[in-house]
Amino acid sequence: MGRSTAMTIRVLGFPITIGVAFPLFMVILGYISRLEGIQLVIWVVFGTFAILVHELGHALAFRRYGLESSIQFWGLGGLTIPNDQQAAATLPDREWLVVSVAGPAVGLVLGGIGLALQGVVADQSPEIRSAVGTWTFVNLVWGIFNLLPIGRLDGGNAVMHLLRLAFGDEGEVLALVTSIAFSAMVVVVALANHYVYVAFIAVLFGLANPYQYRALFQGLFPGMAGRLEKRAPEVKQPRPRRYTFEDEPGPAWVDEGEEPPPQP
Repeated sequence: MGRSTAMTIRVLGFPITIGVAFPLFMVILGYISRLEGIQLVIWVVFGTFAILVHELGHALAFRRYGLESSIQFWGLGGLTIPNDQQAAATLPDREWLVVSVAGPAVGLVLGGIGLALQGVVADQSPEIRSAVGTWTFVNLVWGIFNLLPIGRLDGGNAVMHLLRLAFGDEGEVLALVTSIAFSAMVVVVALANHYVYVAFIAVLFGLANPYQYRALFQGLFPGMAGRLEKRAPEVKQPRPRRYTFEDEPGPAWVDEGEEPPPQP
């Protein structure tokens, strides 16, 4: 068997697994941004730290509600996974709302500190000013971006649970429509301004998710969806799923309803 390329550490009791794809992606992203030398190192270190504390925000919120979790770093960011996903699926929307915003909230606080330090280091060397600017960007800007109402981001999850609190099951339909429409708008605006990477993220996290379209169809046309399922009982249809957490970026999925019977 081959040796695993992932490394696992523990922070505040949470197991954190970091695969080789994540630092490689950070280096590539820094290189594309024309960073080199010490600036590239600072970018990778601060970026990794920003994502780590973001995910710890989610993990600590889960712990507040009696759920332990683990953190995984993947190619585009981090993912906080509850150890007991069945229990996580039963958390009320109010608690899920707290879990969703806990990660970006940490980033906003740290980014605010970086913003305050901009004036303090105004007379310092370019390296120090650059380091503070990188700290501010990876915490503040990434935190704000994660709060956009895009389905697989924390903001999309937060809007989902907020609207469910306000409107019940109809709120989920409103959240899905909001996510799809907002993601499409971001793609158009980003491409018009040549921000290809932003457009890619909006497509990946907001539009390229077949489950949300099926859930939207079932929410808008419950009778028709039921008739279609009855007409083709021999075809096993995927059950509707809902977002559990971001992240961040990248969702985890929890099946709703009972577990399927074991296959022979």
